[in-house]
Amino acid sequence: MKAVALAALALVAALAVSFTIRPGLRAALLAELHDPADLPALASDPRIHYELKARICAEAVAAVLPTAVAKVEAEHGRPFGKPPIIGVYDDFNAYARANGLGDSDVAGVSRAGRALLSPALCKNEASRLTGVLTHELSHVHLFGWRPRGAPRPPQWFTEGLAVMASDGGAAEGVSDADAEQAIRNGFSIILDATPWANFAAIPFAAEPPCEKGCDRKSFRQRLAYRQAAIFIAWLRKSDPGGFSRLMRALERGEDFDAAFKAAFGGTPWERWKDFSSILQASR
Repeated sequence: MKAVALAALALVAALAVSFTIRPGLRAALLAELHDPADLPALASDPRIHYELKARICAEAVAAVLPTAVAKVEAEHGRPFGKPPIIGVYDDFNAYARANGLGDSDVAGVSRAGRALLSPALCKNEASRLTGVLTHELSHVHLFGWRPRGAPRPPQWFTEGLAVMASDGGAAEGVSDADAEQAIRNGFSIILDATPWANFAAIPFAAEPPCEKGCDRKSFRQRLAYRQAAIFIAWLRKSDPGGFSRLMRALERGEDFDAAFKAAFGGTPWERWKDFSSILQASR
């Protein structure tokens, strides 16, 4: 018995150290323990699960969900692989525990076939509800088709796709014209495999200027998302067949770089150069 107790204490200590060294591990475990699917389902739309105090917000989500789903399916070119689950929250701490990031400030998160929505979207940021919901559903749709363990596409692509599919969701405040002008001025994103979860670390060719009083982290994120979105929209407009081939390849779990080259006959950077040259010529 003493040996078992000592082993249990050692396990607890190891977990405590792991959580201290890797806070992301703790956030991921909390998310597993706070699955939005365990919340009550809305009677009128069982895809929507909500905290009891968020019922009015859940009903607002239900009013726009059919349009959001149809928009994503049209932009991605096929139906959802399985019905999405939407988590609607009233308590910011509960939302942070469930979203896998441990962060209550993000407006929306997608994970494991779920789209989780911040309480702010039915409070001070209600005007963003449809856009952020549609944005997160784009992620749910793409990863809902992909095999488990398949290599993830770069975040510049997944976030740009979600912004395009949602008509600007999560990139509000930065217009297409703003993003185009930033590219002309040399403040373009760098298309690499850098994770975009840390908005302050999103790579630009040169640091974009932020007007006095602006939130630099938020501005960088929205500018980067919008630039990625207009690039992906240009790819689709220039070669609809290539865009469709890329989407189907990614849904099968194929490697992004190989699938992109097969679809568009070059690397993302080669196509970006074509895109930026057209923007420069349209000054």
